[in-house]
Amino acid sequence: MKAGIPKGLARNPEGVVVGEPIVTRAWKFDGSPHWITYGLCLGQDADGVWVYQPQGIFVSRPGVAFFAREDAVVLVPRVGEWVATFYPGGHRRGLKLYIDVSTGIGWRRLGDGGWEMNSIDMDLDVIDRTSTGVYLDDEDEFAEHQVSMGYPRDLIAAMSREASELLERVGQKLAPFDGRVEERFAQGRAMVEAEGK
Repeated sequence: MKAGIPKGLARNPEGVVVGEPIVTRAWKFDGSPHWITYGLCLGQDADGVWVYQPQGIFVSRPGVAFFAREDAVVLVPRVGEWVATFYPGGHRRGLKLYIDVSTGIGWRRLGDGGWEMNSIDMDLDVIDRTSTGVYLDDEDEFAEHQVSMGYPRDLIAAMSREASELLERVGQKLAPFDGRVEERFAQGRAMVEAEGK
């Protein structure tokens, strides 16, 4: 891994607690910073760790920053090379699911409490929109970065395979992409309301 990307992180967090803050930090393969977001732990199950990102949180990457207009629920899988972000029904751009094919997923506890989840974004995205259905995006960026960032051949093959498998799973609505995430949105909203009282 390149400079800037944390090394030696645990693949899954030990003892993460519901309600704990979680920072999700993505990098590019060359070590440059990518997206960073914030959320609250909804718990973990056989699929992985679920994170609620309420409307209004600050989202940024170099050159771009905004306050989120919609809630989101993120799933960081126990096994797999991806990070999935689910959006509620009625999203202004029809977005339902955005999966970043990623590698190097790792967790570390933050000194003041909470967790940081790091991953390396590998360009390919599996997206589900109400207007277009399920499709694979950013294949051109993936091809470009294979050259400019020097992706190893085995990594290229692994990420391509992961993207193909995700396309199939999302298209067939296999768990965890089977619609049950609405329960997580309800849980997150209730958590934020309880904190506000």
